[in-house]
Amino acid sequence: MNIGLVSYHREPNYGTMLQAYALANAVQREGVSCAYLDYWFARKPIWRRLALKLACALGLTNKGEFAFFGTKEFRCIRDKFAAFHKDFIPVSRRRYYADNIECALNDYDKFIVGSDQTWSPYMNRNPHSINFLQFVEDGARKSAYAPSFGTLRITKDFGERLSALLESFKYISCRERQNCAYLSSLLDREITYVVDPTLLLDSKEWDKIAIQPSMRNGEYILAYILGEKDCITQYAEMLGEKYHLPVYYIATRPCYLHRPHVLDKVGPQEFIGLIRNAAYIVTDSFHGTLFSINYQKEFYSFAKREVKMGEVMNDNDRILAFLQELGLENRFKEDDDISLELPIDYKNIHEHLGTMRTFSRLYLQKIIK
Repeated sequence: MNIGLVSYHREPNYGTMLQAYALANAVQREGVSCAYLDYWFARKPIWRRLALKLACALGLTNKGEFAFFGTKEFRCIRDKFAAFHKDFIPVSRRRYYADNIECALNDYDKFIVGSDQTWSPYMNRNPHSINFLQFVEDGARKSAYAPSFGTLRITKDFGERLSALLESFKYISCRERQNCAYLSSLLDREITYVVDPTLLLDSKEWDKIAIQPSMRNGEYILAYILGEKDCITQYAEMLGEKYHLPVYYIATRPCYLHRPHVLDKVGPQEFIGLIRNAAYIVTDSFHGTLFSINYQKEFYSFAKREVKMGEVMNDNDRILAFLQELGLENRFKEDDDISLELPIDYKNIHEHLGTMRTFSRLYLQKIIK
């Protein structure tokens, strides 16, 4: 058995790359070979590829709000991600494009659309996206493990598109319970709720690749913030003052480079070690929240973005939805909430998460058998 995986796996985002690692690891643990399809929307002449590499090296590219990743200040982080991808993420030997993706049908027995925001309305505007496995006509070869829409609010137009795209899938699951209910109603079939791939591995399994930070265990607060809301940094600093601990910021945006304790050499392995050894974690990240729970840490989660009046699509509510699954909704803080909570009693939470993990592993086994 050889399985082709489809998910985001190259992006310099800790959650994205670690969920890709986790899913591949879980599949391989079942004695099955797998690889992520090395898929590119279109071919580029060699001179364009070289020009793009040069522009990235000089920090001259403009990739929207994440253009700063092409600057020299973030070069070390880029290198860390590239090294982790090379060492830990299985990728197909063949490179696929829109005009040769059918070759994958001969290279793999089954295909699994993985997690992260692979079914996001925003991420699938390119007509050549393969996140719905349109190139696979045999539905028996098509499955999905924990894809996310990145939101709990689906428009009518996108729902109609989903109905046509997912009809032939043999197995469909989702990592948000609300979206499972939505898809069940839309497709008139049972959609399975499973955990994010990062939770398929417990903390001991993550320890195998974690890198120990230089700070002493339990003697710092970790701020892993993807947005730029002042209230989140203010809360982290408030915790630092209360517990007399330094606040270390992972450099996720240029604004954090100027913090007294900035961490600008953090790759995926260092990220795990930082979560594991922190006394407290303050984050607006979905995966930052999940890793905090997996390591049974004291944490506080915030919404990453300001929600505008009438806005339909946002990725804030998925964090609260998962916290509610575990009875941890008090750990989700509104912007003006500066209160502290009692320490988390992880006993029942750990047991519940273990049950969810076991169920999800069995579901994955059913897909790949």
